Amino acid sequence: MAASRRHWAAFASAMTVAVGGAVWTGSSWDDVTRGNGVSVHRETKSPEEIREYWTPERVRRAEPAEMPTWNPCEHFPSSLAPRCW
Repeated sequence: MAASRRHWAAFASAMTVAVGGAVWTGSSWDDVTRGNGVSVHRETKSPEEIREYWTPERVRRAEPAEMPTWNPCEHFPSSLAPRCW
């Protein structure tokens, strides 16, 4: 009889942890899935048109675009990544 109660207590504890974890993950899912601000633009011009556009003068004046970076501590809740604590 006592073993049966312990089994139910262990089961109830495990289910409580599982449901709590599922609720917590669901509540923080928006933070994980939000956009990272990266946009993609597909060029429809031919390679020849692109080469004609990039004259030596334009190449000299060109400035590099800022590259996006990935910081997992910014996008994930801190308890998911111990290095972010």
